[in-house]
Amino acid sequence: MLKPQKMIDLRLYGLVRHLLDMRMALLEKDQKTRIDFERKFLAKRLGAELFQAVVEVGALVWIVYEIVAHRQPIGQFLFVQQTAGRALGSVSSLVSTVNSMDEDLANLFDYQRFMELPLAKQGGKTVPALHRDIRFKDVSFRYPGSDTLVLDHINLTIKRGQHVALVGENGAGKTTLLKLLAGLYQPVGGEVAVDGEPLASANIQTWHRQLGVLSQNFTQYDFATAAENVWFGDVSKTPSQERVNAALREAEAAKFVAKLPKGVDSYVNQWMESDDGVKGVDLSGGQWQRLALARNFYRDSPIIILDEPTSAIDALAEARIFDRLFQQKQKTIITVSHRLSTIEKADMIFMLAHGKVVEHGAHAELVAQHGAYYHMFESQLRRT
Repeated sequence: MLKPQKMIDLRLYGLVRHLLDMRMALLEKDQKTRIDFERKFLAKRLGAELFQAVVEVGALVWIVYEIVAHRQPIGQFLFVQQTAGRALGSVSSLVSTVNSMDEDLANLFDYQRFMELPLAKQGGKTVPALHRDIRFKDVSFRYPGSDTLVLDHINLTIKRGQHVALVGENGAGKTTLLKLLAGLYQPVGGEVAVDGEPLASANIQTWHRQLGVLSQNFTQYDFATAAENVWFGDVSKTPSQERVNAALREAEAAKFVAKLPKGVDSYVNQWMESDDGVKGVDLSGGQWQRLALARNFYRDSPIIILDEPTSAIDALAEARIFDRLFQQKQKTIITVSHRLSTIEKADMIFMLAHGKVVEHGAHAELVAQHGAYYHMFESQLRRT
């Protein structure tokens, strides 16, 4: 859960505080259970410790008797005992010290690298609901420690209510562009603007509340139930079973969730167990992806960002999911996909190559140009 790629979801969905509170509640429950358990066995434990003490005293009395009865030198016995004890203690201490030094050095190295990262400047302006458009104005970006531009002077506009597709070969800069749009990174040149206001001057939390993001590396909350995995899409409001069920239907997840041992209240990891003893069930990659997509539907945000959201879902189910998505004309949808059946439904397609926008337009327009877009999807076009 603390891996860097997981922090993106936690930050965008405002889950950090919620999960910390959840951890404290579970910790209190665990401590109470442990105390109750220890109370049940307190008498047995005291009896065992008393027995151990009696045995140790008996052994000590026997040793003293042997020394006195056979006139063994006491000093020799004590010397050997103390020397062996010190040797064993020193070895144990050395191992602990080496392990501690190794861990401290590793943490210190990571801390130094973290402190060398530049601080992101965040403004205090509240980002209102999107009224006009999102604009990339001559945006360039490189990752810290690299001299290579991942995005090179990008200019594009995404209008409110528009359905946009970003396409290109792997490494073209599509996912990085989405991260800049979400305000997770700041450009090294140019600016990202929302309704004309620079995103860099905004209170980024107010912008995140308008976004629903499903990335390739979505988070699997395997410590939670199926319903909680969906509800984590919007923890700012009281959980709604009706909204959870609707989101599962839209994500084509309702059927497989209904077949779980306890339905939506089932844990989605076989190592988890409910209070009544019912064990959880492991999900397949496609089922996890549908559950994550349901979390996005539950969020019901005005701007939806989908980065390869259905790579593990069959083509027919994906078509039905996107048909439902694209019927929501009031939502701005930005998607990255390599499936032509999804891309061709977009109002505007941006073709990226080597960090630049090389073509843009509607599907039919780009196919007619016989350019980079056509050649990328040529094999899929032949099958249609």
